[in-house]
Amino acid sequence: MFSNDDSRLDDSIRVLYVEDERGVSDLASESLSRENTRLDIVTEPSASDGLRRLRNESIDCIVSDHDLAAMSGVDFLEAVREEYPDLPFILFTGTGSEAVASEAVSAGVTDYLQKGDGIEQYAVLANRIENVVEQFRAQRAAARRERRLETLVSNLPGIVYRCRNAPGWPMEHVGGECERLVGYDCAELVGSEGVRWGEEVIHPEDRERTWNVVQEAIERGEHFECTYRVVTAEGEIRWMWERGRLVDERPADRAEDGHTGAPDALEGFITDITDSKERERDLRRSQRRFDAIFEDPNLLVALLDLDGTVREINRTALEYVEADRDDVVGEAFTRTPWWTDDQHDDVERWIERAASGDYVEFEATHPVAGGETITVEGFFRPVIDGDGAVTSIVASARNVTARREHERELKRQRDRLDEFASFISHDLQGPISVARGRLELALETGDLSHVETAVDAVERVDELRTDLADTLRSGEIVATTTPIDLEDAFDAVWTAIDPPEAMSASVVEPAAIEADPDALRRLLENLVRNSIEHGGDGVAVRIGGLDDGFYYEDDGPGIAPEHRDRAFTPGFSTKGNDDGTGMGLASVRQIVHAHGWEIRIEDGETLDGARFEIRTE
Repeated sequence: MFSNDDSRLDDSIRVLYVEDERGVSDLASESLSRENTRLDIVTEPSASDGLRRLRNESIDCIVSDHDLAAMSGVDFLEAVREEYPDLPFILFTGTGSEAVASEAVSAGVTDYLQKGDGIEQYAVLANRIENVVEQFRAQRAAARRERRLETLVSNLPGIVYRCRNAPGWPMEHVGGECERLVGYDCAELVGSEGVRWGEEVIHPEDRERTWNVVQEAIERGEHFECTYRVVTAEGEIRWMWERGRLVDERPADRAEDGHTGAPDALEGFITDITDSKERERDLRRSQRRFDAIFEDPNLLVALLDLDGTVREINRTALEYVEADRDDVVGEAFTRTPWWTDDQHDDVERWIERAASGDYVEFEATHPVAGGETITVEGFFRPVIDGDGAVTSIVASARNVTARREHERELKRQRDRLDEFASFISHDLQGPISVARGRLELALETGDLSHVETAVDAVERVDELRTDLADTLRSGEIVATTTPIDLEDAFDAVWTAIDPPEAMSASVVEPAAIEADPDALRRLLENLVRNSIEHGGDGVAVRIGGLDDGFYYEDDGPGIAPEHRDRAFTPGFSTKGNDDGTGMGLASVRQIVHAHGWEIRIEDGETLDGARFEIRTE
């Protein structure tokens, strides 16, 4: 047998020398040992004896004469090759010829050397023996490493690769579970005609980001790690995690002359993380570095023991209260300045849930320095070790005070617009009623003058519709204000209302009002309709200017003092039946407030009914 151990303790080379002439054999053994002390020579007189020793001892190289008694050197070589196809074999003969050499090469001889007339050729032979054995050992070691690598790759849950660092990342070598991961055989991904990993396998939406991650890591001189999706050969989308490094293939002279071009090759490992991606929250929880969280200036963060004792607190959290780190570390989290007494039970319950492995979301109000409060939303997250046990708790919160106030403001604006839409719907009923009434009169009497009034009412409906659309689009009930003559505005309203013939109106103390024209017109329309609704067909109204605004009054039944505070509430009506909707005065108040004005109900001065005083300054 021959040695298969590449880590020989003595680094010796055991040589089997086969020679049937005893004197020549002894000379060869002595000469070779003298020429190279690494050589350990054993001799045999025949090929059969040589085969026997070869099967029972560790041999690194065979040296054989060609002219043996029972079997030629070439026959001996052929017998060796049947059992040991790669063992170094040197034919060392004194009767060499081209025919013998050709025959030996065909039989697989490692080297061929003639003995010559003196002992000088033994020095050449010793050198040849050392060279062929070292080469053989190196080849065997490389083959063994290759087998080990292949075994390792075949057992890896993923793909190993070598590719060019160029768009598309063309592969030079791919090994591992390619078909299981992406549906392609390894060979399909290799070569210029192969499937391009970067252009055909990586998901289109992830290609640019993944390329940038890799190139940025290369520029920093670091290994790269990236996560991305792939589209398999069957069209399935899966998640991959990749780690790799750059391999600098630049020649030394290019590096020395200052060449800065990017190296050409990448080597790395890719594995499927589709299943773990679904548990990404747990992975982030166990892998996230606490120092990164603690340095986030937007987060209030505390690290807690399972019983709720504060182990660490970040600077951001301390900025909100009059306390320093030593005041809170080691204390129960429920007793720290961020919580009020009535919050203790909730906090204890959140800690217990997190300690049992739950991911707890919360929103709370924190007292802060100066007697103020802030609104926060956050989490109590269990920190889990590799065995799945909860080891600690991270409590984190974000100040959302401004966001919550913005949300409340949006809700107020939405409610205001909803209310406005309701008022417009109410205001539309007036001109619609006018149009319907006038058209019915035109049909009954044949008097087409009623149609003209009906057309005016329809145009008023269109104006109100446009006003509604503009307001909903802008979010503002009052847009641009302009000086308006009160008498002109009231005349236009009186015409549009089409009041009963018995009703009378007068404008006294004319005034100019800075107002939104459309909004002021709706305000006056609602006041007039309110007078008609509560005062009847013969009601008289009066309007005039004040030093700081204007007034409107009628001689209807008025509004009792105990009802005046509720008169502007939607749905309120002083009528004892269901005829009144209670929306008209609510609409008036909304328009007044939208202008920044004030309105008050008083007893009539000139007329005996209700008096509305609107202060615009």
